[in-house]
Amino acid sequence: MTLVVYEGLCSVCNGDLRHEEIEGKRCEVKGVPFILSFQRDEEREFEEFFERAVGKPRELQRFWMKRLVRGESFAAVAPTGIGKTAFGLAFSLFYALKGKKSYILVPTTFLVGQCVEWLNEFGKKASMRVKVNEEGEVTVAFYHGRMRKNEKERFEKLVRRGSFDILVTTTSFLSRRFNDLKGRIFDFIFVDDVDAILKSSRNVGRVLFLLGLRKEPDGWVGSPKGVLMTSTATATKGKSTRLFRTLLNFDAGSSFFTVRNVEDIAVNGVDVEKVKEVLRRMGRGCLLYVRTAEEVERWHNILKDEFKIGMITAERKRDYELFKDGRIDHLVGTSHFYGLLVRGLDLPEKIRYVVFIGAPTMKFRYETLTPKVIKILALIFKRNEKIRRYLPIIMNLERHPDKLEEMRNLIRIVSKTEEAEDIIVSEDEIIFPEVRTYIQGSGRTSRLTAHGLTKGASFLFEDDERLLKAFLKRAEYYDVSFKSLDQVDLDSLSEEIDESRRRRRGVTDIIRPALFIVESPTKARIISRLFGKPGVKVMDDLVMYEVASQNYVLLITACRGHVVDLATGRGLHGVETDGTFTPVYSTIKRCLNCNYQFTMGFDQCPLCGHTEIEDSKRIIDVLRKAAYQTGFVIIGTDPDAEGEKIAWDLRNLLSGLAEVKRAEFHEVTFKAITEALMNLRDVNENLVKAQMVRRIEDRWIGFTLSQKLQQIFKNRNLSAGRVQTPVLEWIIKRYEETRRRKKIAYSPELKLTFEGLESGVDEVEVEIDVLEERIEKRSPLPPYTTDEMLRDANKILHLNSKLAMNLAQDLFEAGLITYHRTDSIHVSEVGARIAKDYLGENFKMRRWASKEGAHECIRPTRPWEKTMLQRMIYEGVIPVRRVSPRHLALYDLIFRRFMASQCGDIVLKIRKYRIRYLGKEKVEERIIGAEGKALEIYSSVKVQGALPEGKVKIKVEHRVVPREYPYTQADVIGLMREKAIGRPSTYSTIIDKLFRRGYVIERKRWLFPTNLGRKIHSVLAENFKDYVSEERTRNLLRRMDDVEKGRADYQETLREIYEEIKRII
Repeated sequence: MTLVVYEGLCSVCNGDLRHEEIEGKRCEVKGVPFILSFQRDEEREFEEFFERAVGKPRELQRFWMKRLVRGESFAAVAPTGIGKTAFGLAFSLFYALKGKKSYILVPTTFLVGQCVEWLNEFGKKASMRVKVNEEGEVTVAFYHGRMRKNEKERFEKLVRRGSFDILVTTTSFLSRRFNDLKGRIFDFIFVDDVDAILKSSRNVGRVLFLLGLRKEPDGWVGSPKGVLMTSTATATKGKSTRLFRTLLNFDAGSSFFTVRNVEDIAVNGVDVEKVKEVLRRMGRGCLLYVRTAEEVERWHNILKDEFKIGMITAERKRDYELFKDGRIDHLVGTSHFYGLLVRGLDLPEKIRYVVFIGAPTMKFRYETLTPKVIKILALIFKRNEKIRRYLPIIMNLERHPDKLEEMRNLIRIVSKTEEAEDIIVSEDEIIFPEVRTYIQGSGRTSRLTAHGLTKGASFLFEDDERLLKAFLKRAEYYDVSFKSLDQVDLDSLSEEIDESRRRRRGVTDIIRPALFIVESPTKARIISRLFGKPGVKVMDDLVMYEVASQNYVLLITACRGHVVDLATGRGLHGVETDGTFTPVYSTIKRCLNCNYQFTMGFDQCPLCGHTEIEDSKRIIDVLRKAAYQTGFVIIGTDPDAEGEKIAWDLRNLLSGLAEVKRAEFHEVTFKAITEALMNLRDVNENLVKAQMVRRIEDRWIGFTLSQKLQQIFKNRNLSAGRVQTPVLEWIIKRYEETRRRKKIAYSPELKLTFEGLESGVDEVEVEIDVLEERIEKRSPLPPYTTDEMLRDANKILHLNSKLAMNLAQDLFEAGLITYHRTDSIHVSEVGARIAKDYLGENFKMRRWASKEGAHECIRPTRPWEKTMLQRMIYEGVIPVRRVSPRHLALYDLIFRRFMASQCGDIVLKIRKYRIRYLGKEKVEERIIGAEGKALEIYSSVKVQGALPEGKVKIKVEHRVVPREYPYTQADVIGLMREKAIGRPSTYSTIIDKLFRRGYVIERKRWLFPTNLGRKIHSVLAENFKDYVSEERTRNLLRRMDDVEKGRADYQETLREIYEEIKRII
């Protein structure tokens, strides 16, 4: 076990949490397991009751139980068949034993009766005497419209007197008979059909009244006296749902999950016999989608004589029940996005495959094109010169109403001549393939159930070949790929579909709850959207997104980076040194006024005196609560040493409350996250030890030298570090070299520099001979590493290193690029496929590194250039909020560099010249021609004009120039990489620290040392040179690498550093 102490973070005694306790999962002071701080007697009681009444609870049901007994309202994100209703009924019976009232709301009369039957059944198993519509040990009052008059009277009498424990009605009863319930407060409300509640703000209000809240003119007041458990929603959420978020701390989310296992098959042409063949060979359970209500009737008539098929239209919905009951085998309806067949059916056992007769589309007439559609079309036709003139204003088109009609007319003209891969242009309208509708409709065949993900199939028949090609192209944007019918064995496919349902019936608890922790709220939101429309749960102001994946119901949240740092008031700058070296970590406090961070337990900011302080202990407390509730934690922090250290700290702090695993992913995409969730690992202790050594060394040398500087200069804002000091020295030395000047003569005409010409000579005769001409093939530049990206961002985009890293972090978290802190140029299989998709015949596989390390290069996650990315964001294909022009500029740079790296060789034409002048001679080599796709994408060579041969007279300008120019940020980053000082994660931090301390300033992108910087360096060089020299720093970093690779003991490495620090102290 790696030695560690967490100051004041024992969840039992609130004292220190030590490594021995973490390993033993118990507080040694009180001798109590950590988990007992969170367990409640009511949980054990309910679990025992549930086992008697229903059976052994699933992990998800245990999760819900822990929430309810803590008084938390929530929407139960869960696959079909997991047992939500059974759980709600069992909990209402359990509450009845405690004298508490419950209300069960279901959508239909049939379900009211079913719930009453289950309550009777569960009650008998639990040895409870349940009476229905009459008083008993447990009184169940239920109502539906088909009851006899005397039954209704008995029900009404019970409700008037409040002589019931459990009320069961339809949601329509709540709307029509709410006055009968006014004044009643329920301890538990279970809503099985939340859509019926959410579609009416009045119903939302009624539920809130029944939970004990009051409506005043200024809004809702009070706090809920009961808890609400709902299903997730299928309909679009409206304003009324915000009340649940505001007053009950949750959002219902969506019951539709993007995870799917569907065989997608495209057929060119609509042949009735082929459709019938698919139905014959695939068997029962087909949803047949057509475009219009007229087509519904036509296809129903075509198929009804041979197949047991029903139809669903606005006027006819009864066949749904026949299909559900198995009395008919197939249904035909329209492929509308909000239609019943596309969104409203969730019958995983019944629906095995779907057939689309015609690809779903959206049509827009030119004269009614909206600003949004005009923007999309402008980006599609961006190569047209006339369209390009409007691109600077296109994203703010609404602010230019005078240009709107111009754009409509221009698009009408341009669309007839320009080609587009993923839309269809006709005389009067533009047709967009509607892939979202296809995904929703085909998704009916592959559903998450209590026993896993079922397999399905989807057949797309389309007459229009152009439309089919456009549809298949657009489907690629959503990672949906099609096979042709002749590539599929229908009999085997049908068997696989059935097997996926059979195989999973005997398996239990495939789906389990898991707390998924990432670093940033943005990344948490983006990941949750990859799996569908998440539910939202707010725990003490920490937002958690709840979604279902193939194996988990994920509660995704952010820890906001490191939650602890070395304490400042313990041991030697936060490290106990009694024979061994034990770091003491304390929670991180942040001043909300000046953003200053510290670890001491001050009531006010030590920098500005402000009293509003945010403490990471709040986050730790919430994560502990959520970890206990789920019982399983997945930590998905960044895939580097810092991310590993955060994961290690969280694992330690959550010890004893849940099983903890690590998920490693290098891009925020659905595929990468899914693969990471299927390949969980333990925390890499060696990586953590190396990070720990780096941080302790940084603290020891930094604090020790900083204190010396602060004493000498009487300035508390000064600091020194092992890496920043050599970097400061480079900048100072280079600046001193720039003060030395030299005289040159320059020919603007030939772009040549001459040395040794007297200042009075303005014209000189030169003789130029060609010594050599050759054709040379070169590989394009490799894809970006962190240092190369920062150098180009500085040189080309004029971005400083800190801003460039922040932009890259945003792009990574948005799922647009791979992880950006890397020194690897390796290209993965996924990266190669992306390049091949974009480059086509220009693609040349280049791995760039023979062995894949921990990371790969920085690359895009999709084959989309900048304007295509803009379009995909705007169309909502990817769940990213609007990105800034700077984000797009950096993305464009990364995209072009990567794509160029995957092209064929560059062909260069090179000439070598001998130039004689005034008895002197010089040799000049120039690239006078260059070809290759890589250069078209990313310009990596400078092409110059050929020099004239023979004797020529040229004019020259005399200049005095520095012998060397000052460094830029790009130069310094290159030096850090070259000299092995610093790491990808620290390049920008080191430079930023020099700026913040006032040691360096930047003018016209050149770096200059300040007077203070030179004085600081002078003191360090004179007094502490051996501790901050470039060579000592490099050797120490190598030693830390040895710790990371398991070749060196971290305690021995700390001992070496400690002995060194003692000499300074």
